[in-house]
Amino acid sequence: MKFDPRAARNVALLLFVPGSVFALFFALNLRINLSASHVGVGIWRAFPAASIDVGDVVAYDKDEFYAAYPHVREDRMKLPSPVLIKRVAAMPGALIELSGDFVIINGAYWAEARILDDSWRKVEYPLMVPEGTVWLMADVRGAYDSRYHGPVPLRLTRKKLKPILVF
Repeated sequence: MKFDPRAARNVALLLFVPGSVFALFFALNLRINLSASHVGVGIWRAFPAASIDVGDVVAYDKDEFYAAYPHVREDRMKLPSPVLIKRVAAMPGALIELSGDFVIINGAYWAEARILDDSWRKVEYPLMVPEGTVWLMADVRGAYDSRYHGPVPLRLTRKKLKPILVF
């Protein structure tokens, strides 16, 4: 078989381009969110979460979360992504209540925060967000988040995300 330099070049390009894109994403701390059940689909940049506040988008490790809360893991929640991305909806001390299907945080309705499947719910309402935890919610109604499993330990929210190109 004769060596074909064009074929070798094409193979090298096929390996180089995706590898370069991956290295660039890694170097710039970029994350791709392909799930509408988190927050906006698109490209996000991750920063160390020195401090977080209501409205911030954070990423946390799914396996660490399930290790901290083994009672909330269910077969239907085996997500392919190792990272969960949610928005901080409430900080420690906030009062979380339900009114019909809607979550109320410190007296304000979150219109898109409907509980769609009561069988998944592990939370008894009303509740006060405990110290050392945050209440995380996705931007869509049907997402599995604190509405179902309760507050998330702050120690798990190591990365804050800022949108780069989000749809």
